Amino acid sequence: MTENGSWTCPSQARVRGAGRYTITVVLPPFPDPSDGLPPNDPHAAREFAGSFGTVDGVLEYQGERNISDGFSPATRDDLDRIQVGRWGNVLGVSDPALADGGHSWPVLEQVRNLAERFPGAKVIGGAVVDRGETHEEAAWAVPGFELVHSEGWPSEADTSRWTLTGDPQAVLEACGITAREAKEADVAYDPDDPASTYWGGLGELILGAHRPWRRRRVRTSVFTVRHTHSATDLMEEVWLSD
Repeated sequence: MTENGSWTCPSQARVRGAGRYTITVVLPPFPDPSDGLPPNDPHAAREFAGSFGTVDGVLEYQGERNISDGFSPATRDDLDRIQVGRWGNVLGVSDPALADGGHSWPVLEQVRNLAERFPGAKVIGGAVVDRGETHEEAAWAVPGFELVHSEGWPSEADTSRWTLTGDPQAVLEACGITAREAKEADVAYDPDDPASTYWGGLGELILGAHRPWRRRRVRTSVFTVRHTHSATDLMEEVWLSD
């Protein structure tokens, strides 16, 4: 396999659409929220990047950047850049290979794999991709509970086609998230209409002070990677197809 991996389209092929795609792992013993997040460890971040399930190999370290700087892939080359952080007992990855169109469920796959790899950890993942219509997937692995998975098209009129497994309310209550708190954050879970729920916001409430992705000064390591064959195929379908 070459450095370019399994791509079948030119390196400068234009990405169609935009999105968000992250997984966060909080390792036991869970850090004290009042301590905040320690600085990113680039060496540990590289190790995590190389072991992540969508990655076949780390090719180049691109340095650190603030999460608040943002990063939107514009070409096929950009899809092979991922952001990874290791902040003490908290690990995080932002990878375009986590985006889906409703068929492969990569967030579920990677959250399940990480929960098996790190027993006792909280693993919270979510991906949203917008290509005229929005597709959303979320998965939560919280010790002691069945894994929660939510997936579908929020604009879909037939909400019966939304996929939901596990007990989100039980997980939220176990993590200390009250219905009032969720409502005040405008992310309340509606069991009768899961398509209207802001799953990414609920995931951030579960992470609480351990959430890295909306912090202005938190830094991540940026790597160019070679994705696996299956991850590359999915990215071509999600990000580069007409």
